[in-house]
Amino acid sequence: MSWSQNIHMMDEKADEIIAGWTFGALAANLLPPPLDTIAVGAVFARLGAAIGEVYGVTLNWDTLIDMSKAIASGVGSVATASYIGTGLLKYVPGLNVWVALLVQPPMVAAVAYAAGNSFKDYYRLQITEGCDLTIEQLQEMAKSHFRHKIG
Repeated sequence: MSWSQNIHMMDEKADEIIAGWTFGALAANLLPPPLDTIAVGAVFARLGAAIGEVYGVTLNWDTLIDMSKAIASGVGSVATASYIGTGLLKYVPGLNVWVALLVQPPMVAAVAYAAGNSFKDYYRLQITEGCDLTIEQLQEMAKSHFRHKIG
């Protein structure tokens, strides 16, 4: 098997992981507060490590946390505000909870997609080009993936 075929297989496996973890984040988001936030955070915390295993790159927990913070920062305050705003609808008595449940899950999926693909690109660049990205580059990558997902 050639190097490019091997990379292609790793990319496909990473895509499967991203899809699975995105579904996990969506399912966790349907839990009642505050369990939803706790569960979604746990899903994203392991995502980077799981994708790293596919590419044979092991990072320590502190590095994964720093990368996650950079990715979260890259996705930006608009996603955070939307997530929090729609999440708060779950707390308001008399409002249709279904509105929150219909708006918030796609946002969670877009964030999971952006995070997963940012980790994927980072590891891919590391093994193919031997380079590390700066925090700013990782943030820009996450912004780009997020914009792509939300249109």
